[in-house]
Parts: sequence; structure tokens; C-alpha cells
Amino acid sequence: MHDICFIDKSFDHEQSNLYHLSIQISLDGFSFAILDIPRGKYTVLKSANFFLKRPRLLFMHIRELMDRDEHLNLKFKSVEIIYSSENFTLVPQAFFHNLYAEKFFGFNHEVEKGYLIEKTQLPKAEAWCIFNIPENLKEFLALKFPKASIRHNLFSLIERALKENKNFPDRKQVHLNFFRTYFELIVLSGSKLLLCNQFNYSGEEDVIYYVLYVFDQLKLPPDTTEIVIHGQFPQTGPMYQTLKKYVRKTVFAHPTSFYSYSYTFNQLPDHYFTSLLDLYKCE
Repeated sequence: MHDICFIDKSFDHEQSNLYHLSIQISLDGFSFAILDIPRGKYTVLKSANFFLKRPRLLFMHIRELMDRDEHLNLKFKSVEIIYSSENFTLVPQAFFHNLYAEKFFGFNHEVEKGYLIEKTQLPKAEAWCIFNIPENLKEFLALKFPKASIRHNLFSLIERALKENKNFPDRKQVHLNFFRTYFELIVLSGSKLLLCNQFNYSGEEDVIYYVLYVFDQLKLPPDTTEIVIHGQFPQTGPMYQTLKKYVRKTVFAHPTSFYSYSYTFNQLPDHYFTSLLDLYKCE
């Protein structure tokens, strides 16, 4: 996908103190969106691709982008950041203790030098997501946006899905959020989170294998369970057709209807940036 820059004609630099800034960072790239809070309308969406292999390289790219982008040097009413780390651990609320966050993380991942352990509360899931982030990147973001919260990318994916499912206790859903070399997968039964995991893939066969394996292990009925696709996943192509072959109710996600979106966003499929556009007031 090419870099994008969508700016609504109603965007006003001088009114930025009334706007909210949402930022998404991953090894695939950097994206941000600006919400005109009084009007409830997203007016700016920008994205730049990286295709990096190591998180340690992110700091240099993020700093360069932020320094030169005029939108990111405005004063906003609020700022939220989500970061997609492949190294994360979910801990149930009942077992979580802040003092043991690093130990919980260390059960599944190596605690490396040059990284900080961060925590994201998932209230609706009654869990905490513990993840790592490069220390230099965290320090830069903290200096750039001192009041901003930094959460794992799973926050908006899980919390919005659980919120929307609370009135459908019998509905089972599998949400897939795609990045270039891996995808996040969550399974819901009504307002309960049954599974959260991440899988690396190099082609269609890997994705189909992992998805069907999850269906088999959790005994999910393929005729009634819904797959909801997020991220930069092509709407046409063999992978989508194969998923739909096995799971008839395979659909693409849409950003929340609570806000309106600039006409300029119509150039992209709705499901490409749901995690970013769902971030504000996701709780």
C-alpha cells in the first residue's frame, strides 16, 4: 500500500486545541488521524509505510516523520497512541499485580535490554496486556506528547468488539487484524473474550491453517460464527475467497458509526484503519 494523506477542507490548524490526535505505530508503518471533537468528525488521515524488521529501528523513522509533519507539531486537546508489539502477554485482572508485570511478561518472552515493559488495561476483557516497547521510542513519545497514553494495539480491537457484543450473548465472533507478516486474532462469545493470540504468516495457507485450527480447538460452528476482518487485507483475492469458503459469515469491519468521516477517506476500504479510528473514547 502507498503512503496516504487525506485532509478534509474543513480542517483548521488554528482550532487544533479542540481536536484529538490518534496515532498507530507498528513495524509496518506509522499512521495518525485527527478528530474534530465538537463536530464529531475525523478530518485528517495520514499513513507512511516502513516495512521494518526490528523494533529498535522505529525510533529513527518515527522521529523523522514527526519532526517534519506540520500536523504533528500542533497543540491538541488530547492524544492517544497504540503500538503493535509482537511480544505481549495477557493476564486476567484477578491475577494481575503491577509489581509482577515484568515477571508475567518473562514467562512468554525474553526481557531484553533497551526495551521497557508497558501495561494496558482492558476493562471489558477484565485483563491486562503486558508488552515491550523500545526505550528510546517510549522516551521520545513521552517528550513529544507528555500527556498521551500509550497502549497496545489490541486495546481498541478488543474493547470495541466486546462493547458491541454485550447485547448479543449468543453471538460468536473471530476478529482478524492483519499486518504485513502477522495478524492478531481474538475470539468472542457474547461479551466474553475466549482467546487472544498473534500468528506469523507468509501466505494464504498459513492464515487458513491458523484460523481453522482455532475453529477446531474451540469447537466454533462455521455456519454461525462470524469472521470480522480488520487491517490492510485486500477485499478481493484468493485469501478472502478461501476464508469465505470455510466460514460463510466472513465480513469486513467498519469504523464506529458514532463519528462521521471526511469524504476524502472514501478512497480507502473501511476496514483498513479501524483500530486507529476506533481508539478515541474506546472505553
